[in-house]
Amino acid sequence: MLNESTIHIPGSKYIANRVIVLASLTEGKSIIHNVPDNQDINILIQALENIGIRIAVQNSHNKSRELVIWGMYSKESNIGKKRKIDVGESGTLLRFTVGLACLLDGVTTITAGLRNQKRPIKPLIAALQTLGARIQFNSTYPLCIHKGLTGGRVVIEGGTSSQFISSLLIVTPYSLKDSEIVVQKPVVSSHYINLTIREMQRFGVNVKSEDTEKTIVFRVKSGQKYLPVNTSLPKDWSSANYLLAESVILKKTIKIRNINTDTNLGESKFVHFLQQMGCTVAIKPDSISILHEQDIQLAGIEVDMKDSPDSVLTLVAVAVFARGQTVINNISHLIHKESDRINQAAAELKKIGVMITTTEDSITILGKQPLIQGVTETHNDHRLAMCLGLIKLVNKDMKIKNADCVVKSFPSFWENINQFNMTGVEWLEIH
Repeated sequence: MLNESTIHIPGSKYIANRVIVLASLTEGKSIIHNVPDNQDINILIQALENIGIRIAVQNSHNKSRELVIWGMYSKESNIGKKRKIDVGESGTLLRFTVGLACLLDGVTTITAGLRNQKRPIKPLIAALQTLGARIQFNSTYPLCIHKGLTGGRVVIEGGTSSQFISSLLIVTPYSLKDSEIVVQKPVVSSHYINLTIREMQRFGVNVKSEDTEKTIVFRVKSGQKYLPVNTSLPKDWSSANYLLAESVILKKTIKIRNINTDTNLGESKFVHFLQQMGCTVAIKPDSISILHEQDIQLAGIEVDMKDSPDSVLTLVAVAVFARGQTVINNISHLIHKESDRINQAAAELKKIGVMITTTEDSITILGKQPLIQGVTETHNDHRLAMCLGLIKLVNKDMKIKNADCVVKSFPSFWENINQFNMTGVEWLEIH
C-alpha cells in the first residue's frame, strides 16, 4: 500500500501581493483566504497598515491565513498626510509601493534593504513621472513621493522587470485621465503582467491590450474603481515546484491535489520542463502527479525560461542529476534578483563540484558529475538556498550558510522537504 503524508503548500505569493494591494484600493471590505505566511507578505501587510489601511489577520487550523482588508477609501481606514515605509528586501513591494504612493494624500517616504536599493527602479520612476507623478529620487534612498497622477501616454522597456508594468497598471485607473502604457519588446515574465490584469478584473477593473510586432500596448480607462472581493488564493507554484523537483531527484512518486497550471502559467511550465527531461507527469485540472513506475533516466534539455524566473534555480538543481547538458536561456534579468542568480549561483555550485558555466543570459549545467563536500553561501537569497537544499538531498555532507533566508517566501521549506524525504513511496497533498 502507498504511504501518504500531508504537507501544506502555501497560497500563491504572487497573487497575494497583487490581491492585497488591490483590496487596499477599494471602498469596502475584502476577505482573502489562504494567504501565505512569509516575510514578503508580512512586510506588505505592515506597509499597508503603516499607510493607514485597516487589516485584520486571522489564522486558521491548516496553517493558512485569512485577511480582512478595509480599503483606503473606506471609513474604517485612516490615511494620514505623511508616512514612512520600509519595503525591506521585497522587490515586488518596492515597485508596487512606488506606484501606490502616487495616490496617497500628502508625502510618502520609501526606503529599502541594501540589496533592494541596488535593484532597478529608475525606469518605473521615469514612467510615473511621465504620467504626472511627483517623485524625488537622486539614485539614493529614501525616495520621496507626493500625491498626483495625471495619466496619458508612456513608453517603457519590458526587458528589465514585469513589475514595472504591473505597478503602472494597478494605479492608472485612478489617474485623472485615461492612460496608454506602451511596453517595448522583449518583455520578460509577461505571464506576471497577465496575472496582474486578471486580478484587476477580479476587482472590477478592465484593461485593454494590443500586441504588435515591437510593442504591447495597454490602455486603462480612468474613473474605474476597484470593488471589494471575497476570494481564496490558489497554491504557490514556485513552492510546489521544489517538491516536484525533490520527487524527481529522489525518484519518489508525488501527487499534489487542488493545483491547476492556469493559476500561474509562467512557473507552472516547470512540469513541462520535467516532461521534456523524461519524467512521467500526469497533469489534470485539479492535480499534478509525477510517477516513477519505471527507472527512467533524466536527460538534459535546452529551454527558454524568461517567463519562469523563480523556477530557474529549481531546474538547475534537477539538471545536476540529469545525463548530459542542460542549457537555460533568456534569463539576463536574474542578475537583479535577491542575488545575482546567474553568477553567484554558479560560484556556489562550483564549490560542491557542479560543472556549470554561464553567460550574461544563460546557465549551462553538465549533469551526473561527482559532487564533493563544500561550504556554500546563500547570499541571503531564498531561491538559491532552496536550490542548494535540493542538491543536499543527495550530497548530504555539503553545508549551507544562512539557510534560514527561505522565510522570505517558503518558511516551511526545510520541514517540508525533510518530511517528504522520510515518507514512503507516495506523498499526497490533500488541501
